[in-house]
Parts: sequence; structure tokens; C-alpha cells
Amino acid sequence: MVIVLVCGWLATTFLGAIDWSSVGEALSRLTAWQVLVLLLVLLVRQTLNALPLSLFIRGLSAARALLNDLVASLTAVVAPPPGDLVARVAMFRAWGIDPVRGLAGATMNMVVFYVNRFAAPLVGLPVLMVLGSGTPPVAGAVVSIAIAVALAVLVSLAVRREEHAARLGRTAAGIVGRVRSSVDPDAWVRSSTGFQQHIVADYRRAFPRSLLALSAMVLADACILLLAIRFVGVTAEAVPAYEVIGIFFLAYPLTLPPMMGLGIYDVVLLAAFMEVGGDALEPELVAALTVWRAVTILGPVMLGGVVALVWRRRLGEASGDTP
Repeated sequence: MVIVLVCGWLATTFLGAIDWSSVGEALSRLTAWQVLVLLLVLLVRQTLNALPLSLFIRGLSAARALLNDLVASLTAVVAPPPGDLVARVAMFRAWGIDPVRGLAGATMNMVVFYVNRFAAPLVGLPVLMVLGSGTPPVAGAVVSIAIAVALAVLVSLAVRREEHAARLGRTAAGIVGRVRSSVDPDAWVRSSTGFQQHIVADYRRAFPRSLLALSAMVLADACILLLAIRFVGVTAEAVPAYEVIGIFFLAYPLTLPPMMGLGIYDVVLLAAFMEVGGDALEPELVAALTVWRAVTILGPVMLGGVVALVWRRRLGEASGDTP
């Protein structure tokens, strides 16, 4: 409820009153086959999003990585942290994967996602500088890319050398220990070095491939929004595809807040698209952003619910067959 109120306040403060009747009219233009196309692209997006799991966890196929990621996405919505990790571990155990190794892979999956999030302007900036009609904010993009590089270097140092992992674990324990006296630095060191041992063998192969997969995931995400924009009636002449994709990548670090930057990211995208296509397109653009959010937020939750039910049923049947 708070997020919805913040979204409304941001939209009315920075963009003025929205003609919601016109937004509803734009939404009514969607057809069944268009919704199906959006869901198919969403499936591609979710597959790419889960691919790093299979790259960092030996024995985990891309299909099972997708199932694990969908259930974790559902759990993250309905249960507080670390509920998603509990769900992941339960599935790893059912598939015969060492939970510690699985958690190490899930951690790397999260780390690579953050690196890719801040590195996204590396794609959007040149697209807008070469093809875009306006001048993109270079300073913000450079800062974001610098954060991505710093994260990548830090992770590389921690993974490639055990002593660096131990030092990182002890430093983190010292920082957390200032606000929580129960922190055991030696335990943190053991966890850090154990993590390093599980990841180091596949790191050089998995890390660049994971970044490539997640960059393709962002592109698929942008394509869902682009399709939604076209489906509600905004033409390529009004808002070209390269503007949508370039702006999407450039502003992608704003997905850092909860629910992928719901409210903040949307307002920035809407303002940028209106600057390109004009204020008259506001209802259609709001409708497209609504469709995009519905597909990318509700879609994985619904798919995760189906996967969770089927998996639990099969798990129950398997345990019932065991004497």
C-alpha cells in the first residue's frame, strides 16, 4: 500500500494529473494473442535470469534452475527473508545437490545480478549517444559503471584467492560486530573461505557467461516493455525502439529499491518517453508501463505458485512411496 501511494505521489508531483480513463481505454486495446506474446517473452526473461544458477552449481540443469528461481521469487513475495533461500535449499536437497554448494551458487547469482544492474548503463549510454535524440546523463552512468567495476573486482579478489576471501570475511565481521556483539569473526572467515572453495573452480567460466545471460535478460525485459508500448498504440515514429531500449538500460540501476524500483523507475521511464514522444502520449505510456509491471511482477509469482504446487505434490508422492 505504501509503494502504491508513493507511486501515485511521484506521478502526480512530477508529471501532473493522469487521465486514468484514457489509460483504461489504452489497456482495452490489448488482445489475447498479444498477452500470450508477452508471457512467452517473460518465459525467456525468467530463463535467462535463472541461467547463472546452473552455471555456478554443478549438476543443476538450466530447466531446474528456472524452477528454483520461480519458487524463490514467489517465496520472496509472500515470506520475509531468508524465506527464498529456505525454498531454494529444500529444492536443492530434493535434487541431491549439496545445500552449501547450492547456497554458494545462489549467492553468486545474486552478486552477478547486482554487478549487471549497475553495469547496464554501459549498454544504454552508447545507444542513446549514437541514436538518441537527446543528451543522456553521462555522469550518472559513469558512476553506476564504476560501482559495477568495483563490485566485480571485489568479488574476483575474494573468489580467486583464499586469503582475500578470509580477509573480506573478517572485515565484514568487524563492521557488523559494531552493531551486533554476537558476531563471531572466525565463523565469518570460515564461511567466506568455504564459499570461495565452492565457487573458485567454475568462476572463470561462469562469471562472464552469467553477465552475458543477465544482460540478455535485461534486453528481454526491455522488449516486454517495448511490445507493451506498441500494443497500446504508440508507434515507432513517436517512440523509436532504440529510445526505449537505451533509456531502459541507462536507468536500470534505479531498479535497486524494493520490487525492482516500483514507482521510482517507472516515473523516470515515463518522463523520458514523454520527452521523446510528447505529452499527448502519457495515457498510452502509463498503460504500457502498467502492462509491463503486471507481466514482470505478477507473471513470475503466478508461475512460481504453479511450480511450487507441482513440486510439492511430486515430493509428497515420492515420500509416500518410500517404505
